[in-house]
Amino acid sequence: MNDYETEEQQVEAIKKWWNENFKRVIIASLIGLTAIVGVQQWKKNTVVNAQTASVEYDYILNTVKTKKEEVVKKQVESLLDDYSDYPYAALSAMLEATQMINAGHLTEAEKKYQWVIDHSKTQTLQHISRVRLANLMASQGKNEQALKILDTPEGSFKGSYLEIKGDILVALKRIDEARSAYDQALEAYSAIGANAQILKIKRNDLGNS
Repeated sequence: MNDYETEEQQVEAIKKWWNENFKRVIIASLIGLTAIVGVQQWKKNTVVNAQTASVEYDYILNTVKTKKEEVVKKQVESLLDDYSDYPYAALSAMLEATQMINAGHLTEAEKKYQWVIDHSKTQTLQHISRVRLANLMASQGKNEQALKILDTPEGSFKGSYLEIKGDILVALKRIDEARSAYDQALEAYSAIGANAQILKIKRNDLGNS
């Protein structure tokens, strides 16, 4: 299964949904609060903040392409400080993490993914960051730490969590546990209709217990 493609598609879906619906979300949050003084001003400020965060994210998206690490770092820090409640902050942190990985700054990339896990209010982005952080740690031989990140598989990401867990267990030569993780991952993928051909090959390579 091509997890990276799936993750990118989900990130794009989040961006599209937020762009189309953020005003509706804000208005819905005001239900029951109409008697509070200043609600209209709060509503106006929140819409402006969402629009500003969107503009700043687009700027970061374009700047990443220029590989200007310091400029990206400064802009992402500003977005995380001022607009941490919006999905654009988490998306920006993930963008910077990718840039850091490409530049070989792996520890700093780990911190960005951890920020998303700890602060994002969008569960899908939390899950994507968990998957990427676990993969990043495993690639550095931090297998036990990576396994801890994958302790709580959920929903549509359960298969991804379990597949990566199986990969790590294979690296640790804990083959029986790896078989179990792969088998559970196959069940999870099947439940959501996902294509898991690569996982099936990996599982078959381990044979029967």
